[in-house]
Amino acid sequence: MGIGGVSRVTLPPGLSWRLPWYLRPGQMVMVETISVTGPEAVVRIAGQTFNARGELPAAPATFWALVEAITGETLYLRRIGSDLTEEMTPEDLARLLELPPDRDTVNLLREMLKHRLPLERQFILRLLAEGRAFPEEERDAFWAARLYLENLDLREDAAKLRLAVDYLVRSRTAGQPTRELAAGQELLNSARPLTPGADLLRFFTFRGPEGSGEVFLVEKDGDGPEGGLPAGIIVQVSSPVLGETWVCLIEDTGGYTLRVAVSQEWAAAIATEALEILKTRLGELGYRVAGTSVSTRPVRTVFDALQDTETTGYRPVNAIV
Repeated sequence: MGIGGVSRVTLPPGLSWRLPWYLRPGQMVMVETISVTGPEAVVRIAGQTFNARGELPAAPATFWALVEAITGETLYLRRIGSDLTEEMTPEDLARLLELPPDRDTVNLLREMLKHRLPLERQFILRLLAEGRAFPEEERDAFWAARLYLENLDLREDAAKLRLAVDYLVRSRTAGQPTRELAAGQELLNSARPLTPGADLLRFFTFRGPEGSGEVFLVEKDGDGPEGGLPAGIIVQVSSPVLGETWVCLIEDTGGYTLRVAVSQEWAAAIATEALEILKTRLGELGYRVAGTSVSTRPVRTVFDALQDTETTGYRPVNAIV
């Protein structure tokens, strides 16, 4: 895996957002080329757009780069993977970072790719150590929650971070008051993103005579209730008869995708029958449902419900940034 080409990304004056707060030398970041005009281009890094100079690929293109230095208003990057022709997998990225491509490392890197977070060896090692405090079957849920929090303004407060993680992974120690879980929910609902364009989750709990559960709203940064329909709605219901059921309505190309996950095999037939009725009702509320599915896959947290079945990789391009 080659590393070649050093150039600069210059930050224009008057930016509404400052240089991404978490960028440091030694990190790997994903760079998206938006437009190219001669030797200049507009690129997106960490949700923000910057001017860049150098030999850049024709837009659109996405690739990894290494942060070499940050001086004043200039970000120095070095592109990674210039001689690759195949998609770069989490296993490839682990080897680039001189990490063992074992199950834990690969799953953590895959989750970081979803959030487009910079890849930094020391940060990854710290998260791996934190995750190994959980049973093996709970580690993926922990990393999904922890990386979601990495983009929120409460991440610097250790006490708030613990409450938020406990709420997201439903982790309760003996004697821990229920009010602490409620405090975690309140913290998450008041948190703000640290980078623009990020998805936000809002959390609500309900309880009724036939069951209880939660509602999760997926909002784009800057969108409030007055901004129209949310980007997604997830409902988790627990009932004595059907067990746990997850209904996930997510914005997609051409409309919304409606997915239902049930915990019992026999409940899948009931869910399938109810799906068309729910689709019709959602249409009356303004949701255009383009696709539906029912599954019995295990769902532990809202992040499992949001996850699709495809694995995101990275396809490098032969260019310099």
